[in-house]
Amino acid sequence: MKMLFFSSDWTEVEMVRKEFLDADIPCEVRVHGATEGMPPSAIDAQLWIQNDHDSYKALLLCVQLGIGFGKPAIETQRLAA
Repeated sequence: MKMLFFSSDWTEVEMVRKEFLDADIPCEVRVHGATEGMPPSAIDAQLWIQNDHDSYKALLLCVQLGIGFGKPAIETQRLAA
C-alpha cells in the first residue's frame, strides 16, 4: 500500500477517494487521532492505494484532477499571494 494523497480536510480526501474508485483504483482513507465532535473540514486524512501496481494510474489521475503534487504551480502562487 502507498499513501498517495492527504489533506487536513476529510471531505476533500473523500472526494478524491470517489474519483479513484470510479477509475477502478482500490483505495482506503485513514484518519489518525480523535475525530468525534470535529467538523469534517478539520479532520486530517490520508488516501492510500491498495495495489502498488496502480501507482502510475493514480498519479496520472492526480495530475488530471489537479490535486496534490499535480496541482499547477500557478494555483499555488495565487493562493500564497
